[in-house]
Amino acid sequence: KCHTLCADLEKIFEDVEKNLEIFGFKKGYDGNWYCQYNHIQLLHQWKCYQAWINQQPRYVFILLYKTKYGIPRRVCMLSNGKWKDYESAFDYEHRTIMLFDQKKLKIKSLQLGNPNKSSLEFNVSIQYYNDIDIHQTHTKWACFILNHTWHFRTIDWQDGDGLANFVSLLNCYTYISNTQEFNSFHVIWKDRSNYTHKEPLNPYSITFKQGIQHIKHNLQIRSHFISGKDELILFECKFDKWKPAISSKMNNSDVLLHDIYKHLPHYPIIQVHWEIFAIFMVSYKCTTDTKRSNLPKNKDLGIELILSNQKIKFNPLLYECDLHKMKIIKDTVDVKLTRNNELQKLFHEIIRNGYLCDLITSQYTNKIKKQLYNKFKKQINYNENNPNELILNDKILTILNELKILFHDDIHKHMGYPLQLWHICAILLYCSKSCNVQFSYDQIQFRHQKWPYLDSYLREAIDILHFHERREESEMEFYCGLKNVRLENIKEIKEGFFISHVSTSDDIQIAQMYRSDQGCILHFHSSMRRSPRISSCDVSWISIFKHEREILFARPTIASALDEKIHKEQYAWNAKIESEDEYTQTILLTWVLYDQYIQQIMAISAMWRWSHSIDLNLIYVALAYNCEGDINQTFELLFEFEQWKFQDKNKQKYKKKINKFVKKRCCNHNINLFCMYLSEKYKGRTAVGHAKTCTVYNGLPFVKKDQKKLIK
Repeated sequence: KCHTLCADLEKIFEDVEKNLEIFGFKKGYDGNWYCQYNHIQLLHQWKCYQAWINQQPRYVFILLYKTKYGIPRRVCMLSNGKWKDYESAFDYEHRTIMLFDQKKLKIKSLQLGNPNKSSLEFNVSIQYYNDIDIHQTHTKWACFILNHTWHFRTIDWQDGDGLANFVSLLNCYTYISNTQEFNSFHVIWKDRSNYTHKEPLNPYSITFKQGIQHIKHNLQIRSHFISGKDELILFECKFDKWKPAISSKMNNSDVLLHDIYKHLPHYPIIQVHWEIFAIFMVSYKCTTDTKRSNLPKNKDLGIELILSNQKIKFNPLLYECDLHKMKIIKDTVDVKLTRNNELQKLFHEIIRNGYLCDLITSQYTNKIKKQLYNKFKKQINYNENNPNELILNDKILTILNELKILFHDDIHKHMGYPLQLWHICAILLYCSKSCNVQFSYDQIQFRHQKWPYLDSYLREAIDILHFHERREESEMEFYCGLKNVRLENIKEIKEGFFISHVSTSDDIQIAQMYRSDQGCILHFHSSMRRSPRISSCDVSWISIFKHEREILFARPTIASALDEKIHKEQYAWNAKIESEDEYTQTILLTWVLYDQYIQQIMAISAMWRWSHSIDLNLIYVALAYNCEGDINQTFELLFEFEQWKFQDKNKQKYKKKINKFVKKRCCNHNINLFCMYLSEKYKGRTAVGHAKTCTVYNGLPFVKKDQKKLIK
């Protein structure tokens, strides 16, 4: 047979002997091979089994290309009422998951369907849910139930270690992406972030409608886990992009998937591609308002102001809109990030950069501190090269106690506990600890790679809190003081980005004190806070400096799924010198979309029969999202709307529905009424759904102050 296959027999024997040695065998004097151990070592056997089982082919054909998936090395499964960590191996040939308990040196197997490799399998079942432990681990978990029997959980939705080319809905999808190969029929689909997902479905028992509902449910679970977004705004199936294409009339159909796809070649061992667009938001009950009436102002304290951290020549502005440079920063940071053991990695990074003092409570002289810190490092098992060995001892790392207290803060509880401990820690370190100065300085020097975990977790935390605030109601403006900073030889910045996170306050006195005798004040227009894409959040409930009334703006990251034009239109800001003298330069920052439409909106507002009396956001929605920037069409549409309001008592009808809109975060009554009009004019979208899209997802850039400026 070897001769027939043109195989090298000598090479085969060499490989066999090498593998026998690896497995613990030794060649005897008689030429036979003997096991060296009197008792078989299970751990050694497991390692050998893992090495061999991972050699099996794991290719999945997706349309015209194929992708090879990585295998998760560890899983966390519920066993006898307790969560346990196991090493894992996936036997695709026999549809089996092998689990190894290192502590007890025991192996268990999970049989998923028919072990006969030649048989078809359609009954791999996966159910998703989220869980949270607010008392012991202070952690939220992404969970799933496999085949109605086995519960798995993970602390993070994106298991980068286990996946090479496939990013799934939740971290538990790491397991799913592999278990799905046990199933014969799959639906492949991409979300709006361009992530690819696979769903094992039984075409003989699941209808088209049930399949869509299944994916909608999974999307909602994923969205809720990642950012707390639990309420659907929009869900659309883009049938024209499905492969193979099906009729849009199929929507909500009770036809079995089998009847739709049975004519395809190789059915039922196939994968079909669905394209779905879904938007979610945080429901009203889990959001906070932006009034901030409970916070003290500097003038109310009656004491000398203590600034949190001086930032010497801190300049967060990236002058040119250099997306290439931002992508380099992203790649530099991302390559250093690995998932799991997040707190250990964050603490390790802080200690490595010389700020153990921010994690402990100590009041000693510098000489004693050095000796004490070395002692502490030994006690917490600090290894410069391995953050996973760090011991989270709350007797030494006393910041852990601060984090748990903040985790149970009334504001966080009201939001539904959306932050993990490392998110709270990142904000606390930035707002209240000494490492803030060096961290910010390194960022403006493009040394982001020194703080990958603090930077990443801080951005994640700001994003999550950003979604939990009703910024659509905010009309506040914010200020940031920069000491010894001045824009020279430039009057305006078009489409700029921040290269670092930026602290602001609605109290201009705070900004003036940070500016000191000479420098710059960044004046953030209300549109910056109202933008759904420029992430910002109120961190005053975490910061120890309550009087600073801090709003934190995030350093943006580049979404690979979006092109440069979209980034510049939605995620950037414009800046121009508002005023300047010998000592102070004031720079006004506005959301790009505000500047893009302000001139056209002013023109339409002036044309209106009651000059400048119409809501600017109403003009904006009509102009930008209904008339594609055409001023004449916008004017005609608004004129029709004005007439419609007084027909059939439509204004009175809206008043009866106001509460329904407000409870869905639709706070602009003019927009709500306009959406009622559009829902009648163009069938297919509900008024509330349309209003949520305009108000929460797209954002309304204008406030009443802008209207008053026009009248002047």
